[in-house]
Amino acid sequence: MKRAPTRKRAKDQRVQRSNIRRTQAAGKSRARAQSRRVAITGAAPAPAHETAAIFPRAARRRLIGLALAMALTGAAIIALRDAPRWPSADAQAQAAADAAWREATRSAAVAAQDAVRIGIVSGHRGHDSGAVCDDGLTEAALNFAHATRVAEVLRAEGYIVDVLDEFDPRLRGYRARALLSIHADSCARINDFATGFKVARAAHSRVPDEADRLVACLTARYGARTGLRFHANTVTRDMTQYHAFDEIAPETPAAIIETGFMDLDRQLLEGRPQVVAQGIVEGMLCFLRGETP
Repeated sequence: MKRAPTRKRAKDQRVQRSNIRRTQAAGKSRARAQSRRVAITGAAPAPAHETAAIFPRAARRRLIGLALAMALTGAAIIALRDAPRWPSADAQAQAAADAAWREATRSAAVAAQDAVRIGIVSGHRGHDSGAVCDDGLTEAALNFAHATRVAEVLRAEGYIVDVLDEFDPRLRGYRARALLSIHADSCARINDFATGFKVARAAHSRVPDEADRLVACLTARYGARTGLRFHANTVTRDMTQYHAFDEIAPETPAAIIETGFMDLDRQLLEGRPQVVAQGIVEGMLCFLRGETP
């Protein structure tokens, strides 16, 4: 009768020892798994029951949702900040109006400046001597003396004056209220009739009426001031097809003047250059002021 309990206790002890061994084996497995996670991540994660205790599942979901919303909001803000800003229709219209006003102002300023700008070409200057007298007097020297005096007087009248060389690069597309090229005739003794002056415009001027009026003013005023006669029969193709006429802007009225013959008219050209210059100035002012020749 006493052996049965003994056998039962022995069986219970075996079962208990088996359960202990299984528990120990499971603990070792968990320890090995945790060691592997620590080796990979570098930090031991909190036990699942601790994480759940600190952040319940519902709270974790709310935190994840909040983080996602904040990330999306930040991305939207950056996108709006970096997006190109297109001006409104009113702003575009105002910008167009401002640009048009600036262009109109610039064009008006250029036109106003052109209206008072005068070009004076000093014949042969910077290229060659032109006609030469036996004693060394050159046409280029006479022309420059006359051109500079003309420029001084016209500037005193309030005009902008450019003194240009014979083949001045500024002649290309040159725009002004008028352009005049100053020259003098041969120093060779031709005959007793080789005296007087002449004025001509381009044979094919784009502004013939204006150019004709410029020629008429110069002819009338220069002849009256100097007393020289107009030597019409010696106007040459070198004058009517003068190179500068083809270089300047087509809307610029232009003419060329031969102030006199360097032989028979030398006393005037060299001895009284102020009279020559005054005659040219009066002719230019006649044209610029719209006077009757």
